[in-house]
Order: sequence, then structure tokens, then C-alpha cells
Amino acid sequence: MESEYNTINLIQKESKIPVPHVRLFEANPSSSVGAQFMLMDCLKGNVGMDLRMKIPTEHKLDVYANMAEIQVDLLNIRLPKIGKVVGVNKDGTYRQGPLPTLGGPFDTAADYFRAWAAKVEFGLSKSRLRDAAGQDTDEVSRSLSAFREWVNDNAECLSVNNTGPFPLCHGDFGHNNIVFDDGYRLLGVIDWETAFTAPYEIFCEFPLSISVIPPAMDVPWKYDEAGCPTDPEDRQRFADRASYIAIVRQKEQERGLTEGYTLSAALEDAQRQYLASAMRLYEDKIPGWYSKVAEEFTKGG
Repeated sequence: MESEYNTINLIQKESKIPVPHVRLFEANPSSSVGAQFMLMDCLKGNVGMDLRMKIPTEHKLDVYANMAEIQVDLLNIRLPKIGKVVGVNKDGTYRQGPLPTLGGPFDTAADYFRAWAAKVEFGLSKSRLRDAAGQDTDEVSRSLSAFREWVNDNAECLSVNNTGPFPLCHGDFGHNNIVFDDGYRLLGVIDWETAFTAPYEIFCEFPLSISVIPPAMDVPWKYDEAGCPTDPEDRQRFADRASYIAIVRQKEQERGLTEGYTLSAALEDAQRQYLASAMRLYEDKIPGWYSKVAEEFTKGG
């Protein structure tokens, strides 16, 4: 909770992203109520998924524009290391601390990727993996192991910016954590407890609302001979991603943020997009041919 409080303060100081105003924060777990707590203003609306599981077609472009503004803002909130925001120093700089499971803070993206490969477990038992993967269980299991080994062995070359500074990543960014009024007007972004400064590849993943399973690790019968999704909903999702990139690029141009490795460039970098998605899905225990994502990255590199 202390990290979330400090993260919200950092966002309010460094950006125009609407977040709830914190009225009171108690860091002592042995406080008079027997726990840490935070009192903040109520945003009088609903998170997008409570309004509708999927963003209504008539509101998509406005919602994507809001998401793009937020993500562009976050890309420009950067700290020297990869880790949680845990406090403020006397000189006004922010202290960074370890990430759950991985440790840190990390000075380089390579250190982060090596820690991920060493410490993150897939998490499904053999029996549950067999239930999910069926006759492909052994092949999928080997693919899982090979992917972790590949991330470790190639850690030095996975990021476009190994030494930072590193952007602030929400950690669960999508319309599930954006509050709207009934007309889908943006009121604020919530649930910053998972936020951390991250390698560009992890930060620059598409919002979860338009995330996809990397085609290389997915079942092949979901794609035609040209590599296009056969399911209409999947085709629409890829079209929405293209629209989102165009909106992000427009926001960058409006702000004069066109130099260097931009968010729009990162979103177009399919190999690194699919790497970040594969790492997230691995943590979420989603079976798949992960080593094929590594193979595609190597070919594209």
C-alpha cells in the first residue's frame, strides 16, 4: 500500500493523469485500526468492465484516445532503476525497492530479465497442464522450459534500452482499471498497487483490453495460410490494435514526442510485443508454445 501511495503522488506530480486524490495514508500496520489504510476521493463512475465487458463500438475511439494519453504520459515518468516506488528522499527524488518474486531494484533491463527467468514459475501442476494441453502436454512442457532458458541466455539483447531510465508501468492497464461515467467519459485511473518502473518492452505492451495471444504460441488452426486470424473477433482485435497505434502516433505528434524509441514504434515492434505478452501469459499460467515466440524474436532480431 505504501508503494501505491507513493506512486499516486509521483503521477500527480509528473503528469496530468487523473487519479483519486489521497486524503489520508497510514503506513503503520499496527495503527489504531490494526492495519495500514488509505482514504481517497471516490470517483463517481464505474470501471469499464463493469459498464460492459467489451468496449462498445461507438465509444472505442474515445476510450482508445484516453488510453493513449495515459500511456504516453506514463512513458515520460521515468526513474533510474527497475522496481517499485517505495518512498521519497529529502531531496525530492524517489526511492525504489524490490519487486514481488523478482527482487531488485535492478540497474539494467538484462538484470530484470535474468531474474524473471530464474524466479518465475509457470505454476500449473503436471495434471492441470495435461488437462489443458492434452496430447501436446510434453511438447508444451519442453517449450515452457526452453522459453525461460532463452530469456536468461539472451537477457542482454532483449531490450532497446538496457540502462534506463525506465518508464512507470501500471501493471494491469486496461479498461478494467479505468473509471468512466455512463457516457464513457474518463474520470480516473485506479489500482496502482502493481505499478513499477519497467523495461520498455514490458511497459509498452498494448492495453489488456486489446491484448492478444502471440500467434506463434497459439494453436495453428486459429490462423489461415496467410497468418490472419480466422475468428471475426480476433480479426477485429488486431484491427483495433492498428487503430490504437495510429491514435498513439497522433498524440505523440501533438506533443512533439517523435524522437527516439516512441510508444508507437514500440507498439509496432511485433517481436518485442509478443515477448512481453508471452512473459505475462506465462505468469498467468496460460499453456502455449512459448519457445516459438523466442524463435520468432531471434529471426526478427
